[in-house]
Amino acid sequence: MRSGVPVAVLARTYGVTRPTIYRAARAFHEKEAVANAGTAPVSFTVDRDSLKAFDTFTGRLGLATRADALRRVCRVPAGFLEPDPDLADALRDVAAQLSAIGRNVNQLVATKNYEVRRGQKLKLTKPQEQLLTDLLEHIDGVSTVVREIEGKRASQTIRRFVATMKGHDDEPR
Repeated sequence: MRSGVPVAVLARTYGVTRPTIYRAARAFHEKEAVANAGTAPVSFTVDRDSLKAFDTFTGRLGLATRADALRRVCRVPAGFLEPDPDLADALRDVAAQLSAIGRNVNQLVATKNYEVRRGQKLKLTKPQEQLLTDLLEHIDGVSTVVREIEGKRASQTIRRFVATMKGHDDEPR
């Protein structure tokens, strides 16, 4: 077409219709225009329920169109996807606590396995019973801490996300 070849000749050469040639040329020029504008189209598929929930959420935020909402999502700072340093430290502490619990349980199990292999009846002494009770309480405590950390992080992230979606980029992060 640019070189002066008629559309009909191109269509015959490639075994397609003239409208197909026009559509291909238009798509090429649209992609070229987008590339020159410094933008890029984005396309993806979601289930209807997810789309309905997204529309409801963005409607509550007062966003006029899905396109506007999705542009804002794409502009959300990368910090949402980066680990929070405080959360990372807290999780390292939790991992250390769980490791200590695991060592204690392994020691207890190893002792009991040794006794059973020697033909002894499996029984727990008072200190061992207390150790198991303490370990179970400690596991519950660690579980509570993890839930609290998750809840705090989730609520902070949602507040930042909503603020960004509303266009309040100057809110604390």
